Amino acid sequence: MRWPKTLIDWIRHKETLYLTLLSIPVGVLAGYGALGVRFGIEWVSIFWTGDTTWEASLDSLPWYIYIVAPVSAGLMVGWLTQHLLPHGQLRGVPGVLGDLTEGGRVNPKQMATETIGTVVSVGSGASLGREGPTVALGAVLASEMGARLGLAENHLRTLIGCGVAAAIASSFNTPIAGVLFALEVILADYAMTTFSPIVISAVIATIITRSELGNFPAFIIPQYQLVSSWEVLFHIAIGAICGLIATILIKSLAPIRGLFRRWIVRPHLRPAVAGFIIGLIGLFVPEVMSIGYGTVESFLLEKINPEIIGIALPVTVFLAVVLICKLTVTIISAAGDFPGGLLGPALFLGAATGALFGGIAHSISPEYSETFGGYALVASGALTAAALQAPMTIIIMVFELSSDYEIMLPLMAACIVATLVKRAFGRESVFTERLQEKGIETGWGVQRAWMRSVKVDSIPWQSIPSVPESMPVKGLKKAYVDSGKGCVQVVDDEGLMVGIVTFADLQKWLLDSSLDDVVVASEVANRNVRTIAENGSLLDAIHVMDRETFEQMPVVARDNPRKVLGIIWRNAVFSTYHNLMVEHGEMSEK
Repeated sequence: MRWPKTLIDWIRHKETLYLTLLSIPVGVLAGYGALGVRFGIEWVSIFWTGDTTWEASLDSLPWYIYIVAPVSAGLMVGWLTQHLLPHGQLRGVPGVLGDLTEGGRVNPKQMATETIGTVVSVGSGASLGREGPTVALGAVLASEMGARLGLAENHLRTLIGCGVAAAIASSFNTPIAGVLFALEVILADYAMTTFSPIVISAVIATIITRSELGNFPAFIIPQYQLVSSWEVLFHIAIGAICGLIATILIKSLAPIRGLFRRWIVRPHLRPAVAGFIIGLIGLFVPEVMSIGYGTVESFLLEKINPEIIGIALPVTVFLAVVLICKLTVTIISAAGDFPGGLLGPALFLGAATGALFGGIAHSISPEYSETFGGYALVASGALTAAALQAPMTIIIMVFELSSDYEIMLPLMAACIVATLVKRAFGRESVFTERLQEKGIETGWGVQRAWMRSVKVDSIPWQSIPSVPESMPVKGLKKAYVDSGKGCVQVVDDEGLMVGIVTFADLQKWLLDSSLDDVVVASEVANRNVRTIAENGSLLDAIHVMDRETFEQMPVVARDNPRKVLGIIWRNAVFSTYHNLMVEHGEMSEK
């Protein structure tokens, strides 16, 4: 009976192997979770529209469905959020990032708010995507598994990254982009220990999705052709425009959220009011309802019916109206507390922007430019890269979706320019703007995870000399000088710490030798001593050292705070921190 236990223990000590094995069930759970969210949205959409997507039946829907569906969803979501997350806790990808920063485990209540809430919201017409909540679901499933197995925080972060990668891979049928999303957006950690299990998890989830839905991309992508090298200048320009629109999207969320809070005192009613506004806009421009991937595909394939309330418009005018209205309902949906992601709407806004710009560019210079479908494809990636502040992920995602190397040059140029333009107005993304509003710094999260993983017994410490509490000051002075440690521990009859004596404590007794045999060590000792337990972490030590001026800190037994095991020095703590940062690589510029 000992052999299996020995094997399990051996595997657990092989860090990369252990996490890779755990990534397999995480990939399975996240893959089926993503399918569940997808099918759930389709079922709700069928309930309201009779079809799996809103855009498939926009011409035949009764007018009142545009109002009743999102308002009903808003009431249900408001009730659900009030009962599960009553104190305004973060949801979706921001919730995952916030939980990782605060300690590693993702709030399990997100499993209900992000699955049920998103299914109801997006299926009922809210202008949000399914990918963000699917990411949250994958993260929650991985987090719960890791927590139940007692994983350390750094390993728990890796497992959560597996769930995130699997969710993105399953949603778009893009395993490489799923891996990059987890590494670039969620973890900011490219170590091999992190990379290997995340790849396996993304592969498993993709296999599951393809077994259920077939090996089809999220969109039907047209063949792209770079007509002229000069056309790259157009793509740089469209990248700049996409960066500005992404900035408007992100910068508008907090003010509109503030208006909802000011005008609608009861939080559970805010989604219903947002749903009413969405429905009113949808009555006139129905293309803005729900995710709108079918509409995105029509932009890419240049199969647009440019009509609004039965009036035929020039294509450029139609696209401009759709772009403005989609941007408006997306901001209202997110700020009005509907659960859902912004990756899908960003793709829509980018495609509309690209089609609008491409149509104008092609009409001006047809011999040097592609038709607007190609621009829609490039801009969908550029605006999404700017909104997520994740250009590498989106470049690879669009390449995986199109399988067309010809698109890489204009795509790379547009995505990088869009990201830089957005960054000129602030480094926040659609994921981090809510965190910044709450004062949560995500960049520090990965460092804190590393520091928590280093225990105090890994930091070099030294023994500390002890003197009895009854020792006269004369003997105490000699013990202090002989120790060469800069401090002496004063102990009681049981050898437990009474206090610590440093030079500052001894200073006032040095000149008056008449007290050498009168005053005893217990009177000199500083009893207000900051200590750290032997099972503490490097992070705990840094927290203490940052707030205090002393150079040494006693390490005490975990079960007895008066039993001193040794002392650690400030230099040893920060030297360990420095070595850790070198080992894991420099953090990205903040």
